Amino acid sequence: MNRAAVDVHFDSRYLFLDMSEGPAVQFPLDWFPVLQAATVAEREHFAISMDHEQIIWPEIDEDVNVPALLSYRPENAGP
Repeated sequence: MNRAAVDVHFDSRYLFLDMSEGPAVQFPLDWFPVLQAATVAEREHFAISMDHEQIIWPEIDEDVNVPALLSYRPENAGP
């Protein structure tokens, strides 16, 4: 089984994507301006698609494609 998104949580600076296998993966919250501007309650109201490839926040009309996010490598990132 491939790693699958099973939960999402936040702190003041990061979005944490909890995976079915392995540790949570963190991403800077400023990569997601809509989520950064959202209230805590809006961030907590999300759904994960049945295939675990989309995370959807219906109240703020935001969604994240998990495979695309996991495969993203910033140009200035190290190895």
